[in-house]
Amino acid sequence: MAVAVTTTFTKEERMKYIGGSDIAKVMGLSRWGTPLKLWAEKTGKLDPPDLSDVEAVEMGNDLEEFVAQKFSQKTGKAVRRAPKEYYHKDYAFMTAHLDRLVTGSDELLECKTCSLWKKDEWANDDIPQEYILQVMWYLGITGRKVGHIAVLIGGQSFKYKQIDFNQELFDTMIEQAIEFWEHVKNDTPPAIMPEDDETLKEMFSTHSDEMIEMYDDGTEKTKEALVDFETAVANLQETKAHISDLESEKKAIETNIKNLIQDSLGIKTPKYKITWKEQAKTNVNTQALKDDGVYEKYSTKSSYRVLRITNNKESEVA
Repeated sequence: MAVAVTTTFTKEERMKYIGGSDIAKVMGLSRWGTPLKLWAEKTGKLDPPDLSDVEAVEMGNDLEEFVAQKFSQKTGKAVRRAPKEYYHKDYAFMTAHLDRLVTGSDELLECKTCSLWKKDEWANDDIPQEYILQVMWYLGITGRKVGHIAVLIGGQSFKYKQIDFNQELFDTMIEQAIEFWEHVKNDTPPAIMPEDDETLKEMFSTHSDEMIEMYDDGTEKTKEALVDFETAVANLQETKAHISDLESEKKAIETNIKNLIQDSLGIKTPKYKITWKEQAKTNVNTQALKDDGVYEKYSTKSSYRVLRITNNKESEVA
């Protein structure tokens, strides 16, 4: 059973723990963050997002009590606030902050709100995987067996669903959480994911004038590293060439279709409806703004790093 204490974590304190909203990111299964992004936030290399002024988050907090009471009305299950932060009995850095407990049972309730645009995520028996993992984390930390998740969708639709504890899944979550926390303690980044492009831009927004010299010094390790790196660069170049060829092919196909449509609205077939509609576009005459002397007043400058690949001229000479 977990250890429980009454406390409320600040943003700085949350850097010291893995909570329910973190675990999907730890496992690389979140749409809202990766292990690297979370690691950078936990180690202070990046600031976590400031949600204090996000209206959707504020409304979600305000509606939590409504969602909880609606769940009670629909199910007949009485709920009460859970003003405690729970810790895993063996790992103090693993925490669970619950919304509600179901009175007189070993069940808990997680309350959610979302926009109408996300209603398909809750269709039939579906639950967003981030929330499944969050509730499973809470069940495992607190030693409870049944979790409920209730959601108010667009202020118009209410649903609730049950999540039963799965020991095998929770054991996997614990293993990955321990591995992730070792990266935090040792200040060593976890493996990157394709989605980490923006995170890397944030972490390394500036650069020095120094070039990393990668060469074969005769050892197997450096030789292998050099081959792997140059293979990756060659693969990137080949992929970009394929994309360019596909863009050319795409443009040729679109041109042929437009030639068939000509001055008609479009073409309808038993399978497709293709339209070629007129669309308005507003352009800003930047040269005129510069001539009038107002361009600099309303323009802003930003810097960013660009990845470019060229052949090494020194290598060509050699």
